[in-house]
Amino acid sequence: MENKISFQVMYGKHTYNFNYGSEAYIFHTGIYNDMDKKYSLKVLLEYVALTHECYLKDSNRTPLGALADYIATNWKDVKDFGRYDILDKFYLQYD
Repeated sequence: MENKISFQVMYGKHTYNFNYGSEAYIFHTGIYNDMDKKYSLKVLLEYVALTHECYLKDSNRTPLGALADYIATNWKDVKDFGRYDILDKFYLQYD
């Protein structure tokens, strides 16, 4: 039998399960940035998936909070970009 960790977030009337604590953190950052209010809960979950994918693909020591804020703030502009393109743009403005 395999041990599996799951991170659960209860928000409003819903419970969300994540495989990584970093996903729960990104979810929290999305709520803090009003992603659910500006767009929808569906978009919030898309934001979590995109941000987490960028985080996992990054070969740098990713400042996850700053990356999550950047993607939330620039959602309309970056949501359709490739993951490495998002990271390039993030690091250009982050430096």
